[in-house]
This record gives sequence, structure tokens and C-alpha cells, in this order.
Amino acid sequence: MELKEGERLEMYGWMGTILRVNLTNGEITKEPLDEELAHKYVGGRGLNLKFLYNEVKPGIDPLGPDNKVIFAVGPTCGTLVPASQRWTVTAKSPMTGFIGDASCGGSFGVGLKYAGYDMVIIEGKSDRPLYLWIDNDNIQLRDAAHLWGKKTTETERAIKREVGDPGVHIAGIGTAGDNLVRFASVISENRAAGKTGIGAVLGSKKLKAIVARGTKGVKVANLERVEKASREIHEAWRKNVAGRTAYHDIGSGVEAGIRYQELGCLPTRNYREGVFEGYDSVHAHRIAQYWLKPKSCFSCPLACNHTYIVSKGPYAGTFGEGLYGPGYWYCSRLGNTNLGLLFKLTALSDQYGVDETEISSLLGWLMECYQLGILTAEDLGGLKMEWGNAKAMLEVMEMVVHRKGIGNLLAEGARKASEVLGKGSGKYVMDVKGLAIDSRDPRGSKGWALGYAVSSRGAEHCRYLSPDFWSARYPEPSWLKKEIKGFRGIDRLAEEGKGALIKYYEDMRAFQHCLEVCLFVFNYGDVDIAWNKGLAETYNGVTGLDISASEVMTIGERVVNLERAFNIREGLTRKDDTLPDRFLKEPMPDGPSKGQVVNLDLMLDEYYEARGWDKDSGFPTKQKLEQLGLKEVADELDSIGRLAHKI
Repeated sequence: MELKEGERLEMYGWMGTILRVNLTNGEITKEPLDEELAHKYVGGRGLNLKFLYNEVKPGIDPLGPDNKVIFAVGPTCGTLVPASQRWTVTAKSPMTGFIGDASCGGSFGVGLKYAGYDMVIIEGKSDRPLYLWIDNDNIQLRDAAHLWGKKTTETERAIKREVGDPGVHIAGIGTAGDNLVRFASVISENRAAGKTGIGAVLGSKKLKAIVARGTKGVKVANLERVEKASREIHEAWRKNVAGRTAYHDIGSGVEAGIRYQELGCLPTRNYREGVFEGYDSVHAHRIAQYWLKPKSCFSCPLACNHTYIVSKGPYAGTFGEGLYGPGYWYCSRLGNTNLGLLFKLTALSDQYGVDETEISSLLGWLMECYQLGILTAEDLGGLKMEWGNAKAMLEVMEMVVHRKGIGNLLAEGARKASEVLGKGSGKYVMDVKGLAIDSRDPRGSKGWALGYAVSSRGAEHCRYLSPDFWSARYPEPSWLKKEIKGFRGIDRLAEEGKGALIKYYEDMRAFQHCLEVCLFVFNYGDVDIAWNKGLAETYNGVTGLDISASEVMTIGERVVNLERAFNIREGLTRKDDTLPDRFLKEPMPDGPSKGQVVNLDLMLDEYYEARGWDKDSGFPTKQKLEQLGLKEVADELDSIGRLAHKI
């Protein structure tokens, strides 16, 4: 079924229309969003996954024409539901070869939704640079040769002048994506859909940007119910003064560095240590002195984003917005105490469109290998990669983004570069499934250790975001024991019980990623609320459905299992659910987490058992997949000998 011009499928919350763009032949079509699929996968991460699983064959080259890039929003996007503006972009990852997706805030998702679309599916490959112009029902592929090679802000400004509207919403790639740097990001309003290298996939297709402008509203089923649920979220945050202040005044990820240092799991010198002796110089409150003002995403009450400017020193004039993990990515991880350099690297990352977690991980790997004598200046094109060496960091950034000299190899990512450089350098790449570890040292946070290992897109904490640290600040939530079968507490250093804990949070976060609401805001700021109940109430008010809190978890579990199936088709087994040897064999040398290592096998067994997966292979069982409405997936895995029939 193809929709006629201006026609849309009538649904509450959803716009009811998918936009499909073939870059090879320039064909643009609209098709209805299947209502049953919408109910099973909701939106965002879930719908993207379902279409990618169905339409992308296993074994394809992620940077070839057979890969697809899919953008999607959720049913609450564009409504008054707090912080419900996020969007997800999905493709097979050129970093991992597994499922690749990245989520972003701002307002682009709202612009896409108001134009009338739940999803945009990009397929094929252009022979010249293009950008996609979406103006309600007017869809065009426009020439972007004049934009190729430009940075992200330059591109956005040029497009806004070209379309004559400074208020249009843009998501696009920078120089790194144009040059197929495998960890290139998709950037919108200085915010990054940073993970898994989707920017490189867009670059391979010669699509510089998607530009959206819309004037269509979003119909909700029960406005009174939506208002009530939204007020409860606002009220919970109003009461949580400390949490609200931390987000608004300091910033979400910046504030996290304080906790990591206190508990001895701050990523330090490529995760060699968990306490940074120079932390006072880069403390979150020092970083906050650079803020000009807080800035919110669409409909967000917290304003955890900030604009910044460096007013003096060698990096004076550097400006931008948004700072999450760079407080440790570009500081403790690299032995750097220069805040001006932190902001310079952050601004360059946004302008070039390169993932900060990957480039900082690459720099940390090079520095450790250089210190140990594994790699020399001769190996690295003359670079002396000492800890904290600002000149070296900036030079590597430039060489990688432009693929010059040794940067051409490094642009393939640390894992692939280590395979070429050899000399045992691969031991010091801190990644999982080819994706850089992005947050706290797992030796000081055992639940996150397991989460890193099993995450479908590689090491990444937002797939679960479990509360290992609550015990240090809050009383243990009473509802967790009721919600989680096999719950044994949230002690950050305990390993028993973490399988059930991570499974629970993975399922809930998956639903949040499908609904496309912010993970920070939808923690409600109140540890006494079972969040899945609030998610169900919000979803029901918008869509007119009547799902329960347990159905929220079932939808999330379906998504996690389908991602697992996608990866299994690409060759994944239990051996891929692991961590670098550093965390398994090297005790934390000092600090509050001193002596800790990760007993991963114990937690993996518990996790597979909680999931109903085979412990030896890590494959889902036929029973589990069929229970989740994935019979056709079970049949396919069975046909290639990659299905478990019993535990």
C-alpha cells in the first residue's frame, strides 16, 4: 500500500507514515506505518531495529550500498510529555559489524514528526553529494557538492540560508563522515548521535544531511491523562532539588565524574587506574565556570545542556554547547588537566562530527602503548604520544578526520589499527565488540561491567543505566525487590544478582528508547517510583492503548532479543560478551576500589539464565523467542544452526 500525496494513516501519537528514499535512483515514496508493528515495537530504536532486521541481509558491507540508515521518532515526540523529543538512527555498524544505532536529543526529531513522519528509511547510494529536504509533503533530494567537506555548523548555516529559514531542523555529518572515518557521528544542533559510526554510513551514501520543517500537529488520545502524567514527572523533579540542581547547574555527565572519583572508578590513563591525581584541576565545578547558560532540549524541564566559551589562554575563542563524558574522556582518561584543551577537543569533535568516546579511547590507547614502548614516534608518524600532550592530541584529531598520514589507519578505529600495528598493542584497546568503553571503570561497578559485556551495540552504558551507585547516596528503592526476580541488592562491588538486575534495566531502557524519552528525565528524580508504571501511563495517554507496566517490560525484552538475533546472524557468540583482560585480570591498583577485578563468567551465567538464553552459546531459545512473538526469527536462526532449543 502506498499513500497518496498528503495522505497519512490516522493513529494517536504516531503520524502513520514512513518516508522511504532510494539514493541510487532518486525514488521517494511514502508508505503507511503498520499499526501492529507500531504496537509491538513502539518507535525509535524498536521500529528501526525491526526494519533493519527484515531488510538488511547478514554479511553485507556496512559501508556498501546494501546497508540502510533508518531514522525514527517515538509516539510521545512533539507532545507536552517532558523530554520526549529524542530520535534514533540505525544501521549495521562499521565499527562492530553488529547492530548499530545512536540516539540524540534537541529538536530534529520534533521537526521530522511535525512534517508528518515516524520514520525515514535511506537506502542505496548516490554518486554525488546530496541532502534530503523534507518540508511537510514536499520532499526533495538537493545537491550538496558545495557542502561536502564542511564542518557541521558551517553546513547547518549554509542550508538555513539556502532554504531561507533559520528555524529548520537539521541532522547531518561533518568532515569525518565525509571522509568515512569509521566512528563518525551524526550531529544535530551540536548534539551527537555519536555511537557505532552511523556518520560514516551516511558518508558512504553521499548523504550530507536531512533537513526537516513541519507544521502538522501530533494527536493524542487522552489529553487529560497526558497532562496528569506529565505533571507528576514535573512534580517529582520539583521535589528533588539536589538532582535538579546537579543537572541544571553542573550538567548530567559532568557531575558523574565527581562520583567516579569518589568511588575509585574514574577512567584514568586508559583505565590503568581509577583515581586521577589531577582531578581537582578538572573538577566538575571548575568545568561549570565555563558555562554561559543552561539549555534545554525540546520540552525538557531540566536543562542539563550548556553553552560554553573559553575566554583566555591558547584556546581562547573556542565555543560550543554540550558536554557529557568529555570531563573524563578528554581529561583523566588522557592524563590531561588543561580545561581549555578539554573544550577545544569537545568543540572539534562536534564540528568535525567524530565520536568523542572513540577518539578519546584511540588517544588513550596510543598514549599507553607509547609509554610502554610498544609503539614509537616512528610508528606514529613522528608523534610523541605522552600523557597529557596537547599538541599530540590535536594533531591526531586532525590527521584522523582528514585521513592524513597515520591518521588514515587510525580512522579505522583502535581495534583495526592495532591489528595492523601489532606488537601486542591490541591488549590495550579498551573496547567491547569493537566499540570503545565509554564510562566508569567496570572494576568499581560490577553491574556496569556486565552491562558493557552484553550490550548489543558494544560497550555502552545507556543500554541499561542501572543504579549501582544508589547505595552510596540513597536508600535502596523498595520497589526493586518486588519488580526484579532474583534481586539481591545494588551493592556496586557485589557480583551475585547482577544478571537479573541488568536484564531488568535493559528491558526498561529499551522501551524508553522506543518511546524516545530522555533517560535522565524519566528517572523521575524519585527513587521510590517504579518507572515502568509511569512509562505505561504516559504511553497509554498519548496512544489510547492500555498496556500494563509488565507489558512495557515485554516490549523492551522483545527488542533486546531481536537485537541479539541480529548479532547472532552476523556471527556473535558468548565469547563476544566479554571485557578487556585489564578488567578481568588486573586488580585496581589504588583508591576506594583497590584490589577489584571482574568475575564476568559468574555474572554472564546469571544473566543468560535470567534471559532464558543458552549459557554455553549465548543463543536465545526457541521457547523464549516464540514467547515474545518472534517465531519467524526463531525459525530463521534454527535454519542456520544458531538457535538454542533448550537451556
